[in-house]
Amino acid sequence: MKTRRRVLAALLLLPLSLGELAAGSKKLKPCHVPGVDEEVLCGRYEVYENRAARKGRKIGLNIVVLPAKGPRVAADPLVFLAGGGVAPATSYAGFLGESYSNLRRQRDILLVDQRGTGGSNPLECDLTTDPASAEYRDEGRFLAAVRRCRKELEQKADLRYYTTPIAMDDLDEVRGALGYPRLNLFGVSYGTTAAMVYLRQHPDRVRTVALQGVIPLDVPMWLEVPRSSQQALEQVFAACARQPGCHEAFPELENEFNSLLKRLAGKSVTVKVKNPETGQEMEVTVDDEILRYYVFRALYSASRIHDFPLLVHLAHQGDYQPLAERVAVRGESGIPKGIYLSIVCSEIIPQFDPGALPAATADTFMGGLRVGRDVSACREWIRGWLPPDFWIPVKSDVPVLVMNGALDHVTPPRYGERVAQSLAHARRLVLSQRGHNDTDPCVNGMIESFMLAGTLARLDTSCLAKTEDLSFALKGDDLMK
Repeated sequence: MKTRRRVLAALLLLPLSLGELAAGSKKLKPCHVPGVDEEVLCGRYEVYENRAARKGRKIGLNIVVLPAKGPRVAADPLVFLAGGGVAPATSYAGFLGESYSNLRRQRDILLVDQRGTGGSNPLECDLTTDPASAEYRDEGRFLAAVRRCRKELEQKADLRYYTTPIAMDDLDEVRGALGYPRLNLFGVSYGTTAAMVYLRQHPDRVRTVALQGVIPLDVPMWLEVPRSSQQALEQVFAACARQPGCHEAFPELENEFNSLLKRLAGKSVTVKVKNPETGQEMEVTVDDEILRYYVFRALYSASRIHDFPLLVHLAHQGDYQPLAERVAVRGESGIPKGIYLSIVCSEIIPQFDPGALPAATADTFMGGLRVGRDVSACREWIRGWLPPDFWIPVKSDVPVLVMNGALDHVTPPRYGERVAQSLAHARRLVLSQRGHNDTDPCVNGMIESFMLAGTLARLDTSCLAKTEDLSFALKGDDLMK
């Protein structure tokens, strides 16, 4: 009963009852979602797939609201805009409810699965992006699978209408239907693009914006990823070299890595490991492409970087078991392949000439891994609608907190500096010893404090100075489980 009373109190204090949405939509009702122990609110809101025509197919947007818990509820909620291009926002309910508990004393958390993902007409199909897959490695087979995916999805979606600007108009319509006058936007990775697009299209509806792993709209990020990743890897080599323990254990780490890449390019290695899901024995083939992919994934966070030197050193010595066990752990991203391609092929790949790839990837450990496949896939996909000013930097007077990890290999610190240039009230932070996916109480606390205050003037960033240096596994018992 206590949880029920809290939910009802939040309903009564909002400008409009959350249960009374626009005509044709269902009411938000008390519900339970994964990762959240308490009762929250769930529902759907229908929008036209073709928003300009305002007729034809409709999409039911999946909505979760974590109601504020305090006696006085501010009218502007936190809205989380997920990354990955694009993960379901509602899947982060547990993380946000736990990490932003102070904010929830005053504000709701509004989560809307973007069109094409989660519970909002997900554009999912049978298309692998696993670099170990024979289908993915064979360009002809992969492109045939892309065509099948497109044909299948065209039965339930017009793929021209699944771009970010259209989705952000969806979000604003939901905002209006729920009676929220303004929003506090928190975007990560691709979600920073979504946040900036919303800010440009609905400037009067934004109170604050926090951007983590920010991507400039006017930079061909995907073309730059191989070079940015190489630079991040060199930072890891340098971090190991300056730590006595790591340097003593792996004095030739960079040479061992480069040697291992060359060795595996000539001959792959097959290792028997236990399937992480079933516990049964399985065979894992390790070659240079798998190693490249592993390193690219490892660079996403400090916790993954922790094991990198030891795994490379052991494999270089001929013990591939630990590395094989690590690359065998590949779960689904939760991002529908169709929405990923709709966004990448419309908003990212058109930013650069594919002919620039050889020069952009030369002398990088990644080479054309992943980027080349996306370029090929986009030749088979439909370009979606974008406004003519889409790639122009956003200008705004709204307070914006801009953050990039110092070790970020996807959206490096220089991106934050570029984005902040066109924002009149921006504060840029470089998060030391953090990668693209790193989050912790320090970062969450700064975002929370900023959004509660509504200003950057007195933001306390002292916790960043207490960040510990990278740590590395020096023996098998130190490996992350």
